[in-house]
Amino acid sequence: MKLTLQKFVLGMGIAVLFAACSKKNGDDLPAAPTVALTELGSGNSKIAYAGADLHLDAEILAPGNIASIQVEIHPEGAGDWKYDSLYTEGFVGLKNAEFHKHIDIPDDVAPGSYHFHLVVTDQRGQRKEVEDELEIRVDPTLPSLAGLELALNAAKTELHLEAEITAPNNIASIVVEIHGPWEKEFEYTDAAMVGQSSYHFHKHINVSEAPAGHYHVHIKIVDQAGKEREFEDHFNK
Repeated sequence: MKLTLQKFVLGMGIAVLFAACSKKNGDDLPAAPTVALTELGSGNSKIAYAGADLHLDAEILAPGNIASIQVEIHPEGAGDWKYDSLYTEGFVGLKNAEFHKHIDIPDDVAPGSYHFHLVVTDQRGQRKEVEDELEIRVDPTLPSLAGLELALNAAKTELHLEAEITAPNNIASIVVEIHGPWEKEFEYTDAAMVGQSSYHFHKHINVSEAPAGHYHVHIKIVDQAGKEREFEDHFNK
């Protein structure tokens, strides 16, 4: 009887040790990250334009908590432009994240086929990669923006926004989106602006309800041919 009890205790000890080793070896790791790439290029067109920005949206789920998000773009043919950036700020430690970025495409990028990669790594070292094809085009008729001024007044209740707009196909509308702790969208179709190929855009936006924090401002110019181009800046309140 005594021997049997010793064997039982020994067996239980081995089982506990095995379970501990299994846990240490990662048998109970949380699930690897999952990524849904919802937008690559405006409207998920998988098209970007030289001199404009690439719209990027992805939904990320990481039970093991996000450690980093990497975006890489490289050419498949002519041209030598590459993009490789690691994003951590605002994402580290999150289990769920909406990854929304605007990546600037330089004016002198060679048009053609490019390959896109998005890699999410969790805090256990598990990775999930999604990839897609991206086409970069050149279009000199896209709207443009120059001399952007973005500033808060002394009371931090009003955002001053001023820029020179050019649109070879004539302006249809301008949309200003503010993203941060406070979200707001403003669409402008002023009679003096619509149909013009150039315009001095000057607005004062009421942000008195916005709490303190860091904000991104997106300015989207839509022309009368249905083409659009978006520009981004930011401010702190």
